Amino acid sequence: MKATMKSFKMLVTQVSKDGILLVVLFAPILMGLLFKLGVPLGERIIANNLGKEDFFKDYYVLFDLMLAVMTPYMFCFVASMTMLDEFDSNIINHLAITPIRKKGYLISRLIFPSIIAALASLVILLIFSLNKWSFAMMIIICLLTSLMSISVSLIVFSYSHNKVEGMAIAKLSGLVIIGMFIPYSIDNNIQYVFSILPSFWIAKFQMEPGIIFFLLSMISSIIWIIVLYKRFIKKLSS
Repeated sequence: MKATMKSFKMLVTQVSKDGILLVVLFAPILMGLLFKLGVPLGERIIANNLGKEDFFKDYYVLFDLMLAVMTPYMFCFVASMTMLDEFDSNIINHLAITPIRKKGYLISRLIFPSIIAALASLVILLIFSLNKWSFAMMIIICLLTSLMSISVSLIVFSYSHNKVEGMAIAKLSGLVIIGMFIPYSIDNNIQYVFSILPSFWIAKFQMEPGIIFFLLSMISSIIWIIVLYKRFIKKLSS
């Protein structure tokens, strides 16, 4: 575990020296400020000009879900970009023969960032949420979104050859999040076309809290991780 913690500290050090990645980590705070201040302001402007009050009220939960998703998404994106740097520099192969080994490396680059992302996501929601949430629901949603975001790291690292490609693929991997909007915009069975996406089940769980949707959220994320993990290990071994 000490070796794994040292590997994680290495990640923190690398990120702290990269200005772009640091900005990415603070992006959820900027988004939270935009939602917290901008949405009520937009509602006031619409109310004064069109006479429609609480114009965005039905969508408050979507704004909050976006915050809950984007925080771990950004954290995992930063971790994956760092891994691409380490892969290009052949650092990963050197670490594999140290006490860290591949298992410790994976924990320090995938598990630790997702745990921290869950905590950061919870803080972001506590400060900037527009909707009224129970604390328990906040915790569960943040855990589910962080688990889902591990797949983002796996996608970006596994299918990119360099950081430039990584940024492009990260944008495409953002399509994983689109399922979050479907249950709120489609109310018939066509919505289940998007059921392959973990974000779809997270939104369903938020709408109808219960063990079924919670398990489906967990299972769909785990399936994505298992499938992508094979590609991830293949690249690490190349």
